[in-house]
Amino acid sequence: MRIVFAFIFAFVQCFLVAQNNKDYPQKDFVLPFEGKNEIIGTFCELRPNHFHGGLDIRTNAQIGRHVLAIADGYVSRINISTTGYGKALYITHKNGYTSVYAHLNDFPEKIKWYIIQNQYLKKTFEIELFPEVDLIQVKQKEMVAYSGNTGGSQGPHLHFEIRDTKTEEPVNPLLFGLFMRDVLPPAIQSVFLYQKDSLAKLQNGHYPNITLNAKLSVFNLKYGTYAFGAFLKDFATSMGYNNGVNYIEILKNNEPFYHCQIERFSFDKNRMFNNYIDYEKYKSNGSKIHKLFIDDGCSFDFWQVSKTDGWFIVSDSVPVVFTLIAKDMYGNKKEKKITIIGNQIKGTLVSSFLSYSRTQTICYRNKENKISLGKDCEVLFPVFSFYSDYKLPYSRNSNSSITIGSPKVPIDKRAEIKWLLTNDQRRNADKYTLCLSNGKAIMGELKDNYLSTKVKELGSYYLTIDTIPPTIKPMSLNKNGYFSFIVNDNLSGISHFDFYINDVWVLLEYEYKNKMIYGKIPNKLDKGKHIIKLIVTDNKQNKTEFLKTIDIP
Repeated sequence: MRIVFAFIFAFVQCFLVAQNNKDYPQKDFVLPFEGKNEIIGTFCELRPNHFHGGLDIRTNAQIGRHVLAIADGYVSRINISTTGYGKALYITHKNGYTSVYAHLNDFPEKIKWYIIQNQYLKKTFEIELFPEVDLIQVKQKEMVAYSGNTGGSQGPHLHFEIRDTKTEEPVNPLLFGLFMRDVLPPAIQSVFLYQKDSLAKLQNGHYPNITLNAKLSVFNLKYGTYAFGAFLKDFATSMGYNNGVNYIEILKNNEPFYHCQIERFSFDKNRMFNNYIDYEKYKSNGSKIHKLFIDDGCSFDFWQVSKTDGWFIVSDSVPVVFTLIAKDMYGNKKEKKITIIGNQIKGTLVSSFLSYSRTQTICYRNKENKISLGKDCEVLFPVFSFYSDYKLPYSRNSNSSITIGSPKVPIDKRAEIKWLLTNDQRRNADKYTLCLSNGKAIMGELKDNYLSTKVKELGSYYLTIDTIPPTIKPMSLNKNGYFSFIVNDNLSGISHFDFYINDVWVLLEYEYKNKMIYGKIPNKLDKGKHIIKLIVTDNKQNKTEFLKTIDIP
């Protein structure tokens, strides 16, 4: 009986998804693993500073699971990086979509030979390749990679995407008939109320808000304009999951009022993620709140039915019932009812939400804005850096740092900080870098004695110098042809490295998470003496050379 029920449940879920996704092919693709495909991260989850672009599929903490092509196609791109997607493979298919497989560990010989050939040709581990259409053809279910933990991965798994080949926009893979077992509804864990107040937004960069008492369902509000926000989670088969919520609705007195549907997005707008969430709360405590309204300057196209952009006016004492609905693709949903009653009660003064600085200037959203912090330092914000006009505070601090705005206010475009170097600093001009207050170094370039650096967040910055070269600690030297080294850098980070045996360049890999350069050499060393050399260079061109002669008996 259980088997029959499970079959019926799976059939109903697949039918519901197919009915709702007629725009996408439902039978072209298969999942990238044989057997169990346990999805532990869903499309458009709220990640730090970005939407998650695909699915994360569990590999049971193992490296080396066979990754399969989801359909016939050709390998159109290979990117080998120490950060981000790590080792990633892109396969273009005839139906207008491209599949992406990331954080890989290795490739079968059919693909590996092409990568290594180009790495040796260009003498670099990190490389991006675009094979010709006819070079590496693959068939559906053909093994194209081994799963891994490379790049920005926090543990072994496969990151898997389907993109529109023409626009390169990622699309939710579950829209293509790829089945994920999901029996649990999302959770609405907390609800927030935002007050539309242009003065507070101008001064602080965000609207004032409060957390609604979860034990109550009826709230008295002073007259004004409001919108909701919510902390949402989705689950699949276990409450231990923490997946993203793609479908959010609000009914007002049982009539459609707000509808957000996240099924695809453009990487060009990924910075706008920080406008979609409550960025102030994220920077304050790490929580990622869905703002259930379309905030100023947002140009995503996620919304339907939302004629008022999610804002509602309270102007009388007639009760209004709002129903917040969080849904997943398979019809599982959670509802929360909130009744709002208007009242001419004395509300909190707007001034209580405001913070002031002695030095402020209004930065306009639709204009270029330039801030001067003395003759030797200025900040330039391109047009549309800000999502709305913002009275930006700035200061030159006693510790020689500068503060530009609040780190709790997001910007969409990178600002340029230009810092004039003194005569003494110019002697080592190429060694200077800009740092955030947390010590994170941000590389720049020299322009007419200025260090010019592009930054993507507001906050405090200081100028510092990096003259300390990386350190190299040998771990394994030719043990069964295997070499490994631990490398560290104090500030600017590792830029590149070169490994030589008897002055011949040999390919090794670099994994920044464990700070290791490692690899097995292609040919066994002959008897006799061999000179081993590793040169590691940081981003400010400080170099360290490890040199050792090894004797093969």
